[in-house]
Amino acid sequence: MIYDPTGVNYVMNTLQAASYLGVPSDLIETMVEKGSIPFTKVGDRTVFSKAALDHWIYAKSMESLREDLPSLGFQGRTAG
Repeated sequence: MIYDPTGVNYVMNTLQAASYLGVPSDLIETMVEKGSIPFTKVGDRTVFSKAALDHWIYAKSMESLREDLPSLGFQGRTAG
C-alpha cells in the first residue's frame, strides 16, 4: 500500500503532524498533554488524522474570524 500524505485518511506520527502544521514537535507534544489538539492513542503511540487536523484548523480559523469581524466593521444583520 502506498501512503498518500494528501489523502483524507492519512494518519501521521508526531513529527509528521508537526511538519504538516509547520510547528515544532515539542509544541505538538505539549498540545497532546493538554488535550488541545485532536489525536488518538494506538498502544503507546500517538497518531494524528489528517482529516481531524484539517477540521480542527478550519474550526479554529472560524473562531478567529468571528472574533475579528466586529473590529473589521462587520456587525451582522438583524432579521426583519
